[in-house]
Amino acid sequence: MSFKPFFKAEVLAFLAACAAGAGADDGSEYNRRAAARDFALFQSLDRNADGAVTRLEARGDVNFLPRFDDMEVDMDGVVTTAELRRYLEQRYGWQIEHPQRQ
Repeated sequence: MSFKPFFKAEVLAFLAACAAGAGADDGSEYNRRAAARDFALFQSLDRNADGAVTRLEARGDVNFLPRFDDMEVDMDGVVTTAELRRYLEQRYGWQIEHPQRQ
């Protein structure tokens, strides 16, 4: 009786499990960075520092404006910090802590 086919199957299963775990970590890290990027973009577009981005403030930004309606919940033409946090949590599974502005 040969154990080589069984051993090969076990090694392949182990390697597949390791790869899947690494992929999950990579996805989690990607989501964290994407959420942080979106939050930083929001802050840069909030030109008057009122904690909200209007459609006018977002105008011309090819990263933020296409997702504006996905972020905006109450359809008042403004994405608030609370709406952005909700979007980031739903989209990326991440909650961003709001750093204090200097």
